[in-house]
Amino acid sequence: MMLSTPHLLNVLGQAIAIARGAGAILREGYVQIAESRTSFVVDYKAQDVDPVTEFDRRSEAYIVDALQRCFPDHAIIGEEGGVYSHLQRARFQWQVDPLDGTVNFAHSFPVFSVSLGLLDEGVPVLGVVYSPIHDELYSAAVGLGATLNGRPIRVSKTPVLSLALLNTGFPYDRRTSRENNFEHFLRFQRAAQEVRRVGSAALDLCWVACGRMDGYWELKIKPHDIAAGIVIVREAGGTVTDFDGGDQMLARHEVVASNGLIHQAMLSVLHSEEPVL
Repeated sequence: MMLSTPHLLNVLGQAIAIARGAGAILREGYVQIAESRTSFVVDYKAQDVDPVTEFDRRSEAYIVDALQRCFPDHAIIGEEGGVYSHLQRARFQWQVDPLDGTVNFAHSFPVFSVSLGLLDEGVPVLGVVYSPIHDELYSAAVGLGATLNGRPIRVSKTPVLSLALLNTGFPYDRRTSRENNFEHFLRFQRAAQEVRRVGSAALDLCWVACGRMDGYWELKIKPHDIAAGIVIVREAGGTVTDFDGGDQMLARHEVVASNGLIHQAMLSVLHSEEPVL
């Protein structure tokens, strides 16, 4: 049974408030980094390309506490703390990324975000992504459209891949794994007008949604990185699939998002076997 529009609007409003609250925590941390890098502590999850900061943890703690108070019957999965309740099989599940773009954040590069995505029986139905440094809040819910700071947004009208500006990312094990996106990157550099790599998957998706980018792809991506952005792109008129054009982005940990017009061309590049050199 689909959620009613009033219910979705209510949940969306509360998620927006929570994302803004978490964003305030990240802004505080960003100022500290900019003022005194020497006093800032960075830990690493497994390797030195996958950092975590005290502000990742503080932001997640704030988000989880707020979600549990607002939605006690919802499950919550956070990037830093995993599953936060016994309600693992609940109909509704939040996918939380408290700081998407930690490497950028730790280097005081101002591109990072808070991402909250709501799944209904495993299907993304609502998303909020907040860029605190630029005070840009993207939001969407199924059937309600997508907005940036309350104004409707739409994907670009770029008609062909050769004129497209794309974005991507690389997995944390890129130094040791052959599945590292390098060959895809080279192929798209030849097929598209240009390719960028900025470092926040949630914002990559939002930039497709608002037309700043024409397409985005990434592999070995986690549900908390993309759950919110999937809804935002689709509600802005774009297309989001896995690498085979299906709907298993979360299960397969891969995503292709576009304005729809270049989507098939992007899938073709991903499946190309032509030599890259």
